[in-house]
Amino acid sequence: MKKLLLGLIALGFAFSVNAADLDVYGAINYKLSNDDNSSGEAVMKAENNGSKIGIDFSETLSEGAVGMTGFAKLEVGIDADDSGSDTFDSRLAYAGIDMGTLGSVSGGRQANPTGGVSKTNIFNVYGNNSVFYYADRTSNTLKYSNDLGSISADTMFKIDGASGQDGVDVTDLSVSADLGPLSVSGGYVDDAVNSINYTVGSASMDIEGLTLAGTYSFKDTTTDLTGIEATASYDIGGTTVAVGYGDKEGTASYITTGASHSLSGDVLAYAEYQMTDNDGTTTDTTQMAIGLKYSF
Repeated sequence: MKKLLLGLIALGFAFSVNAADLDVYGAINYKLSNDDNSSGEAVMKAENNGSKIGIDFSETLSEGAVGMTGFAKLEVGIDADDSGSDTFDSRLAYAGIDMGTLGSVSGGRQANPTGGVSKTNIFNVYGNNSVFYYADRTSNTLKYSNDLGSISADTMFKIDGASGQDGVDVTDLSVSADLGPLSVSGGYVDDAVNSINYTVGSASMDIEGLTLAGTYSFKDTTTDLTGIEATASYDIGGTTVAVGYGDKEGTASYITTGASHSLSGDVLAYAEYQMTDNDGTTTDTTQMAIGLKYSF
């Protein structure tokens, strides 16, 4: 993974000379948590919370009625504690061509369309526990994306050649639409390797600083499972307060509260608390955390 970081730096230098547009971005995110373990005992820990660094680049390939733009992204996660075997891990690595109104095609390790459907994923630490979906990111993929006005659609295929499947292993689809204050999205996954299907639907409504959102998910397998979430958040200047409820069938139900405050355009402070009612056990747990995130 150190080689991966060196490759990231080298890529940045290379594209800074040749590319029309280059963006280096990232975040250092650290938290102090006090979470109950499976025995109900509180454990305090200072740890990394999703730090990352990446490079976006694009370059105009042709102009005209159908202009074409080449693009790529390389993003790695950073273990700010250096607590594992790898300080850096691969998050995203893909390249593609944007053909304007004809859409874009890309290949590599990419974000899953259904992974971004949920509009209740608003918390910094504990949220989105109740949504059934395939994955956030997947390797060995091809993706097609296009926009039609306020409607966006993504189709992604996983083709890894390692599972014995002849052709597509996983198909991941999503559609979203922004309709003024109302935003809706939906997704479907067919995991042919494991014979599992996922369906996710989500919507949010903005009402003068108040945002209400809900997500429904369904996992179609030997035992069908459902997950639901609802959240409400309110912006007061640079501060956002939020509350959420989730119920993941066969796992647990959750109540989450949190607040975040923008100390500047790049620095965010946050605090969260969650109560978990675990299914099939009398041991319920609580989690709490405070943290600081610097984005660049």
